[in-house]
Amino acid sequence: MYSEITSYRVFLDSGTQKNRCFTFINLFDKKEEIIGVLQFLDEGLEVREKTNYDVVHLQYPLTKFPYVLDVLRNEGPVYLGYWENEYGKYGRIYTGSERVGEGEWEHVQSKPGEN
Repeated sequence: MYSEITSYRVFLDSGTQKNRCFTFINLFDKKEEIIGVLQFLDEGLEVREKTNYDVVHLQYPLTKFPYVLDVLRNEGPVYLGYWENEYGKYGRIYTGSERVGEGEWEHVQSKPGEN
């Protein structure tokens, strides 16, 4: 399954439950229907593998949060992918094709005589 992500919502909650994750990103399609939930876990928390979710549910270490958020904010198009096979379950966030060297920096050409 592959779906284009058209919007997202970030949740940074706080609470006292043991082993509760407080950082989520919900992903939405062009119909504004939720297509996925990204859960970011503190180091040392056990990854729970539940199969009763109605949408794709991916778990990442909390250290990956800024990278995933950066992709959602600055790239496009962005997709959510999920598949299962005899080896396990797999999910990913990925971008559309981008030409090499098409970075977000601006080249400033120096004037003659300047270095």
